[in-house]
Amino acid sequence: MGELILQLKSSRVMPVAVLVLALAILGATVFLGTNHLRRQVRHQLVNHDGEILSAVAEARQLADGTNGSWASLIASPADQLALTLEISQLQEGVLAVRLFDAQGRFVTAFPPSVSDSSLAPQVLAELGQHRPSSRYLGAARLTDVFLLPPAETGAPENTPLLEVNIPLHDHSSESLRAVAQLVLDARPLDAALARLDRHLWMQSAIAFLAGGGLLSAALIWAYRRLQKTNILLQERTDRLLRANHELVLAAKTTAVGAVTSHLIHGLSNPLANLQDFMARSARNGGVSPDDTAWEQALADTHRMRALVQEVVRVLSEQKGADQYAITLSELADILGSKVRELARKTGVQLEVRADAQGQISNRDANLVLLVLENLVTNALQVTPRDRQVEVRIRKAGDDAVCEVADQGPGFPADLLPRLFTPCSSTKGGNGLGLAVSHQLTQQMGAKLELTSNSPAGCVFALTLPRPLLMSEAASTAELPQPPTAAASPAP
Repeated sequence: MGELILQLKSSRVMPVAVLVLALAILGATVFLGTNHLRRQVRHQLVNHDGEILSAVAEARQLADGTNGSWASLIASPADQLALTLEISQLQEGVLAVRLFDAQGRFVTAFPPSVSDSSLAPQVLAELGQHRPSSRYLGAARLTDVFLLPPAETGAPENTPLLEVNIPLHDHSSESLRAVAQLVLDARPLDAALARLDRHLWMQSAIAFLAGGGLLSAALIWAYRRLQKTNILLQERTDRLLRANHELVLAAKTTAVGAVTSHLIHGLSNPLANLQDFMARSARNGGVSPDDTAWEQALADTHRMRALVQEVVRVLSEQKGADQYAITLSELADILGSKVRELARKTGVQLEVRADAQGQISNRDANLVLLVLENLVTNALQVTPRDRQVEVRIRKAGDDAVCEVADQGPGFPADLLPRLFTPCSSTKGGNGLGLAVSHQLTQQMGAKLELTSNSPAGCVFALTLPRPLLMSEAASTAELPQPPTAAASPAP
């Protein structure tokens, strides 16, 4: 039971775990892709102004001089600052201008209230390759840029800034002469970056929802297909196991049937001769008419011979090719005809009725009759005269239960542990009847048990499971109806 519950939990948790893992991988992929695209676009936006201003500086130098005079345009710091200021007029939002030498050291600035600074080595290395460098400061303090209080600059104390570093180099020698730095108000850039983030993350969320929905639908569809395939495979496996079980039972039945046939063949003639001998002895006067023991022995011999004939009939029918359906009502009628004479002799009232609908095959019915006949015979033997033995066939869910209730003294408590084991019975026998009935029940796949035991009597129940039963409509289609002679008990 615990293993079944664990399998059910696993079967429910596994699809959810796979779906969650797939969505997590999809979410991570979308996030990483969006973040990478965001960094690239932000880098382009931050460096956009620097590339434009650097191109303007190059064009300004080319427009004002020739190959021999380019160096004179940026020979002194004053010329370099003048060129930087000229470039700054072309860009809106310039707050300050700094000038650095080729080693990244601070030279001068405009306005004079701009504080000193220096260039980082990695920035200076990039500028040495004649490429502009920009740095975005999302929440810079103006006190780090200006020496004056923030109120005098006309800008808030904490504001986004953009530092644009433009290389000024000698075109004749391609060497870096100076670096012009423009400090820009980056609030427009900050707004653009915020819009970019919103659009990118919104698009990534839409992509994740759309992709996650498609992925979930595909996984659910695939899981259902897999579940149907597993169910079909399980059904086929169960059918194969049942077929294998039936083959094993058939092999065991064949072996037992061969031994039984040999035993019955050996007992049939001696029993017939014994019965004839006892009958002749009684007719010839060799036995006293009041000898009840002789009468009982003759009755037992007759019963043994009838039982042998019944077993011969069952074995021959089990081996035969004929199969037909017998209703539970017909089964009750056949059982009643078999045991009614014994009930009359013992003076016990017998009631046999079927309250359940359904049919079973004739082969299963033969074994059921053997078991029920043995149970009823035992019940009639232990029930006092003028009392009652009741046989009732009723439905119990999908199963059918055949109950045999007597009004005897009850089953001895010391024999209960060996209920279905051969032992000395209360009737003087060896107790083989219940043991054989139990074996026949197990061979059918049914269940035999003692459901009630008290001084007022016992109730034995033979439960026929659903696989042994057929509805009347199904049995009519699958098996032919029994011939007239088949429904009557064997002589």
